[in-house]
Amino acid sequence: MKLIRRWRARRLQPEIEEQQAFYAQDWSPDDIRAWQLAKFNEQWESIRRNVPYYSRLAAERDLPVQFDSWEQFRHRMPVIDRETVQSHRLELASTEKAPDFQRVTGGSTAEPVRIPAWSSERKYERRDFWYARGWYDITPADRLFLLWGHSHIFGDGLSGWWGKTKRKLKDAMLGYHRVDAYDLSDEALWQAGTSLLQTDPDYLLGYSKALDQFARVNAERKAEFQTLDLKAAIATAESFPQPNSPQVIEDVFGAPVAMEYGAVETGPMAYQRPDGDFQIFWRHYKIEGEKTNLLDGAYEIYITSLYPRCFPLVRYRIGDMVPENPNAAAFDQTLPSIIGRSNDYITLPNGRRIHSVALIHAVQEVEGIQALQIHQKSEDDITVYYQSSGEGSLADPKIDAMREGLSRLDLSLKKVGIQSVSSLEQTPAGKQKRVVREGAERE
Repeated sequence: MKLIRRWRARRLQPEIEEQQAFYAQDWSPDDIRAWQLAKFNEQWESIRRNVPYYSRLAAERDLPVQFDSWEQFRHRMPVIDRETVQSHRLELASTEKAPDFQRVTGGSTAEPVRIPAWSSERKYERRDFWYARGWYDITPADRLFLLWGHSHIFGDGLSGWWGKTKRKLKDAMLGYHRVDAYDLSDEALWQAGTSLLQTDPDYLLGYSKALDQFARVNAERKAEFQTLDLKAAIATAESFPQPNSPQVIEDVFGAPVAMEYGAVETGPMAYQRPDGDFQIFWRHYKIEGEKTNLLDGAYEIYITSLYPRCFPLVRYRIGDMVPENPNAAAFDQTLPSIIGRSNDYITLPNGRRIHSVALIHAVQEVEGIQALQIHQKSEDDITVYYQSSGEGSLADPKIDAMREGLSRLDLSLKKVGIQSVSSLEQTPAGKQKRVVREGAERE
């Protein structure tokens, strides 16, 4: 398998070097904005022609064939959000050619989103994250230990078996060792620590909450972990649960901690550099900001893609905030932090902890769910609240499907309450919490 990894690294090296050379140029903030505008105008020509939603919008609003400035773009182009995506999903996809796969995510706001995509989009994502991982001397030939989860594992029958088999084969060829990040019980995380020592990887990647718990449960083994000489511990998918999480993780594993910022609908959009700042991948995404009164000094961000996509993102409200104004004249495409929200977990009567991402994935294939939230009052008092995309409650067969999906995580979840509501509890930043814990264990 080592030969396969080395071959892969050689094949990707020209892409990585080209990306390094691009960002190594002497770019001023004005240069970057001008380059991005030219790139968007290239994409806008295709978007106006091939994406029905924007063809209609361009006619209704008399949008220009080419935008003269980003100020004109912000003034003329409306913002879209997940609700827009859900309501106009088919219209927002390009008719240029059929999609190759679907991106499915609950997102940080727990609203399921299904976005069609082309396989060619992967190369842009790949260039970004391998370029950034290079800051930590990580290459595509390195072995990876993954604290992760994939929605396809919930499949049944032949298709479910085939999905698991393909994943195992790919992981073996790529040098990846994957452990379940959805089970955050002390026993499972201790066993994951044993696997980490046995597999001797080059770096570690996982959900931020899972990495935090992983480090805390295995803290007494840090001397053993540090003999692995890990290049980095990369956190993704959510904010850290505690302010000292990066320090705890670095102390236990003896490796620098980096945060990867992105979303399933976008891929990586920024990466934390060794100096602590986040570098935006501005070659592929334009990030705007709008001041919000939800949090002092914060700006809600909108994302615009700058490369060919089956589902182009144009002023997409992704649901996160940053502490600086990306529209400022001196903005250099770096940020000291990204204000998101940390996912949470529920604790079952048997002591097992289930990651919130697993709960979202377990029911995401049930049509008609607009958003959902899990409330836990005690270990045996759990209710799933959902908003339907239509009027009223979901039909009984769909409720049964939700229970069935949850029961695949743990049989006790088949008995949880499921209730339709008109609105869900939000964070101070205006996001819908995934898990609301009312008196259950808090850590």
